[in-house]
Amino acid sequence: MENDLRTDESVSCLSGVGVARKALLERLSIRTVGDLLMHVPIRFLDRRSIIPIAELHSGTDAAVRGRVVSAIRRQGRRGPSLTVVLSDDTGSITLTFFRSGFPGSKLRPGMDIVACGIIESFRGYTIVHPEIYFSEEATGAANAPGMLPIYGLTAGLTQRAMRKLVVYALDAVKSSLMDILPCGVIAAAGFSGRWDVFRAVHMPDSPEESKSARDLLALEELFLYRSVLAAVREKSAKESGIPLVSISLKEFESSLPWSLTSAQKRVCLEVCKDMARNSPMRRLVQGDVGSGKTVVAAFACVVTALAGKTAAVLAPTEVLAAQHSTSMREFCGRFDLEVHLLTGGTPGSERNRIAERLLEKPQSILIGTHAILEDWIPLNSLALLVIDEQHRFGVAQREKLFVFSNPRPHALVMSATPIPRTLAMTVYGDLDLSVINEMPPDRGHTETRVINVSEKKAVFRFMMERLREGERIFLVYPLKKASEKSDLRDAETAYETVRSGPMAEFGTGLLHGSMSPAEKVAVTLKFSRGDIAILISTTVIEVGIDVPDATVMVIANAERFGLSQLHQLRGRVGRGGKSAWCFLVPGEGASHVSLKRLHLLASTSDGFIISEKDLSIRGPGQVLGTAQHGIPKFKVADMSTDGHLLRVVSDMSPIPLHEIHQLLRSQMWRYNDVELPGV
Repeated sequence: MENDLRTDESVSCLSGVGVARKALLERLSIRTVGDLLMHVPIRFLDRRSIIPIAELHSGTDAAVRGRVVSAIRRQGRRGPSLTVVLSDDTGSITLTFFRSGFPGSKLRPGMDIVACGIIESFRGYTIVHPEIYFSEEATGAANAPGMLPIYGLTAGLTQRAMRKLVVYALDAVKSSLMDILPCGVIAAAGFSGRWDVFRAVHMPDSPEESKSARDLLALEELFLYRSVLAAVREKSAKESGIPLVSISLKEFESSLPWSLTSAQKRVCLEVCKDMARNSPMRRLVQGDVGSGKTVVAAFACVVTALAGKTAAVLAPTEVLAAQHSTSMREFCGRFDLEVHLLTGGTPGSERNRIAERLLEKPQSILIGTHAILEDWIPLNSLALLVIDEQHRFGVAQREKLFVFSNPRPHALVMSATPIPRTLAMTVYGDLDLSVINEMPPDRGHTETRVINVSEKKAVFRFMMERLREGERIFLVYPLKKASEKSDLRDAETAYETVRSGPMAEFGTGLLHGSMSPAEKVAVTLKFSRGDIAILISTTVIEVGIDVPDATVMVIANAERFGLSQLHQLRGRVGRGGKSAWCFLVPGEGASHVSLKRLHLLASTSDGFIISEKDLSIRGPGQVLGTAQHGIPKFKVADMSTDGHLLRVVSDMSPIPLHEIHQLLRSQMWRYNDVELPGV
């Protein structure tokens, strides 16, 4: 076989891969030689030691070596079978094959073999359908098979076939592999090069060597991805931007009914400095729930509009877009700036009016969902794009937003999901990071309590008291409707119960993800205005609802949510300066670990501390959330378990821009259907 195949070549180049086998490998997302090498074993059978037959124990996985004494074939009602007696110097064991084909059919008395499998006790020790290793010489002693890899398979593929293919692949790339990780990193782990790492992950000498090799491949994936993001940022810095110099921060602050916190001022100044440059800003603003990220975005929008340019705010939902529209009008009112709201539900006549006003007066602020990026919207003067809820957009999605713009507008992205810096540097490595780590002084204190069954009546009485005081309540459920497959409580059933009970007089609304955008906005407005005092919802309220009079939240089956998500939910109450309460109601089957997590949440209101705890408990993948788009599903690296590697890669210098182009061309097979931005 040729030993100069590249990792991006099709697996059909390998011996033993025809049309049928190629289709089977495709089911495992194995399309290239690299895919096959990155299909690491899920576990190993440790067969480095040959066990004397006399020392075997029932139920253990063992390798025995001996000589075939007899091989008796029988024809039964269920088909042919083969019984082989294997002996060594200490005793004998029976090897049993039903409907025997290879390798049993090759066994003959006098052969020296190694047999591996689970030891069973039936009229003496036996192994049913053992794996057989033949001696290289008819009379010589066979070697122990060592660490035997077990792969994830699909119907039609066997472990033996997969192992052979991996051996072929290792041989095929031996002279063509390029190192991606720095040589010092590979050498420090005890390997001579990248090929040696691949060899060790599939054919290790020990479990420890296998783990070290697997971690290096995972680190390689994270390092390459982080280098791509760094290259995106470096390339962007060389593009022409739109320098904006306008009002001072002091002038903006004087227009507000309150003073900015020192953290808000610091981040506003970072944003202002970025926007004054000739290169486009690309900054991520992270801040806890209620820390005041929106006013930072408002400052950037005012600076843009007063400089005669258009600022656009992109929100993931119509509810959040409507909320931003209200806030921006309050923040920008003194400056006599026009604020337009455009969503998928905006009537055609209003769309036409907005388009005309943007042409007549581009120094405006446009807020909406993806509708603001449609071709007919005149954004020739766009100088700033604010992207809210950053976790909904991956790097490729972000870059697509700027394809139509030359020069490139400034980008300010915001996230209310605090994540540790090491994780942020890997996932958002194409962005500069600002953190608002201080809460405004007028925020009310929110008390969080974990409620047991005996306290439910007391909580109900408490809710009635708050309703009589004119305050409002969220009731949050994990499901929209009841399911036969789950015993979780659901929002629709709760809505029907509440609207026919004692709280019905205060007005009740239902909000869930299956409602139309117009329905969501309508019920949210009713709740904001006080037309209804109780909003029963799924987690659709996690972001975007700002109701100052909402002071109580009850979360049913709270153990079903992550800590960061629960923290986001409770951030919906206590936003008006009043004291607030969040009651976490676990399900009857909640585990001790789940209850411990809930009590941890009740002990702190710091989102970054909670995020760190969530990271250690559930891993990076769950902290980022299932809504995270654009991050590849790595072939080896697991964002749920490889937090320790994130810390390592954050300290590594990324691959330089001038080297990343060619490297990416040879490595795009890694990312399957996930689109990466061109660098």
